[in-house]
Amino acid sequence: MPKAVGILAKKGSKEIYSEARRIHGIIEQHGLRSIPDDELGKAARIPGSKPLRQMEIDVLVTIGGDGTVLKAAKEMRKPKTPILAVNMGRRGYLTEVEPAEFEAAFTKWEKSDYELEEQWKLSVLHGNRLVGEALNEALLLPTIPAKMLNLNLTLRGKRVFQARADGIIVSTPTGSTAHSFSAGGPVLETSMDNVSLTLIAPLQPVKSIVVPVKAGVQLHVAEPGPSANLVIDGRLERKIRIGQSLSFRKSGNSTFFVRFGDSFLQRSLRRLSSERENG
Repeated sequence: MPKAVGILAKKGSKEIYSEARRIHGIIEQHGLRSIPDDELGKAARIPGSKPLRQMEIDVLVTIGGDGTVLKAAKEMRKPKTPILAVNMGRRGYLTEVEPAEFEAAFTKWEKSDYELEEQWKLSVLHGNRLVGEALNEALLLPTIPAKMLNLNLTLRGKRVFQARADGIIVSTPTGSTAHSFSAGGPVLETSMDNVSLTLIAPLQPVKSIVVPVKAGVQLHVAEPGPSANLVIDGRLERKIRIGQSLSFRKSGNSTFFVRFGDSFLQRSLRRLSSERENG
């Protein structure tokens, strides 16, 4: 049986749907099975679609930006399925190729002329229950606008810091160039087993700290202040009430990317520098 290639695309764009049809044609011209996500299949009128969670595929092509990649990382049936990400978004730090480069890149993938890049995920637990896994970040925001959260940070079972802020971002190295960086956090190299905790508009002068993920990181929502909304990789998950805590640890799952040269850090710094020069 020929190899199977899944396609997941950002919704709502005629330009992206047109590109998805083109990529579907390239895959089939190469003698491989192309399986679009069911929503994409209906919207772009591409046959043979399936829900992403049901796909048995050798590689997943994403068309869009980082949000599309994060959706893939969350919903893929097999976490070890590699992602070849085509950039049709704004920043695209997680993407690898531009649309015009796809066929050449796909040919390299067929010939195994690529590197497989592994990015670890962060498990987020509410009490003892797993809420979700973040490739980029977990974000806590107040449930009441214009009210500051009161947060206690615990490491290795000891409270080390209390903060009042408009929110906090717990970021993996992969997510350190995203929301965390925009809020003043550091860029982390992806081989590090660390997370950054970056406060949004804090009262204290401390903006961000970096800690080992194995340090038993725990955040406690305290009084005075509102409850918090937990957002994982851009998706609202649940309310964290006053008196409740979240804990964070390195997941046993990772996301894998098809790469053709530069490391994640090299690509990210180049794109950040380009944005600054063009801004």
